[in-house]
Amino acid sequence: MNIKKRDFISKIYYTLFIIIIYRLGYFIPLPFLNNRVSILSLGIMPYISASILTQLMCYMFPFFYKIQQDGEIGIKKINNITKVLTILISLIQAPVYINMTLSEFSYFLNCKNILMITSIICITTGTFFTMWLGEKINAKGIGNGNSLIIMSGILSRFIYSIIDEILNRIKNQLLGITILLFELFIWLLIIGISIIIINFVKKIHIQYVNKLKNYSSNLEEVYLRNEIKFIPLKVVYPGIMPIIFSQGILITIFKKINNINNIYGIWYNLLYSILIIIITFFSTFFSIPVKKISDDLKINGVYIPNIKPGKDTCFFLKKIVSQIYFVGSLLLVIIALLPSIFISLGGDKNFSFFFGGTTIIIMVGGLLDIKYTINSYIL
Repeated sequence: MNIKKRDFISKIYYTLFIIIIYRLGYFIPLPFLNNRVSILSLGIMPYISASILTQLMCYMFPFFYKIQQDGEIGIKKINNITKVLTILISLIQAPVYINMTLSEFSYFLNCKNILMITSIICITTGTFFTMWLGEKINAKGIGNGNSLIIMSGILSRFIYSIIDEILNRIKNQLLGITILLFELFIWLLIIGISIIIINFVKKIHIQYVNKLKNYSSNLEEVYLRNEIKFIPLKVVYPGIMPIIFSQGILITIFKKINNINNIYGIWYNLLYSILIIIITFFSTFFSIPVKKISDDLKINGVYIPNIKPGKDTCFFLKKIVSQIYFVGSLLLVIIALLPSIFISLGGDKNFSFFFGGTTIIIMVGGLLDIKYTINSYIL
């Protein structure tokens, strides 16, 4: 027990050490420019986007699916493909980010291209360094490295934002303090609702005729309740992926269109919502292998009550997945639009990021992941 406890404590210290290195690296600016834009500006997000793309490729294309199923060698090949995609995404996002955040390039017309190339290389290298730090946490630390790195950045911004919000509100004395308390109440309520949304599952009850042989699907564990089992399907099955993808598409492709460039505008949020719904649709249907589940149930002598095995089961599961997609996409849209709604009601722009979107889901998901990891060590 003492050995396990020491091992657990050492993992915590190692994780904190890696996060401190990341936070210190975030203060290293791009060279040759008088700015505070960090070489770690893109953080881990290009790698996250690349991982999502790789997963979709494995679901959509049999070639990549076969590679994924090729044991440890296949996993290494998929990881290499993900790293190549990370480079490509970084090379696309870095110049977009630089043009959006830096005005100095307009004053260096003669060496603008050199400065741009240097900055792109530095930011891309910073992304790979961040990815390496995340892998170190996964190997020797505690929790999901990528989530913890993202959370560290979010929490650092949150501290400054909440302090600014408090100082701005207390200037108006009683009215300002009342509004601040109301904002904090709504914020806690949104966190609670987000936890429920992330953990909420649709349970498909099943019964078995014979003893279950070898149920194999890429879904979560099938739980046992006496003589009845059920397959849990997450309502928000793709997680944060549709929101991240939608933001990336809007920033990369539509950044020069004035009506869409305003992230708090009607047209931006309308297109944002449509993209989230579309991406949620494809990711849900590609991620849940309905036919495979149906075949596995039939082979193992398991059936859904009042539903015939085979085609009827497959059709029923597709119907359930459609319902999950519809509800899940609407919930993601609501969460994604909360910051813009907060701004329209007079809220502070910096504080608005913590009222929804990727920020709230990452924070809640990361904290839940830490909780489950700690609980597993305690047990």
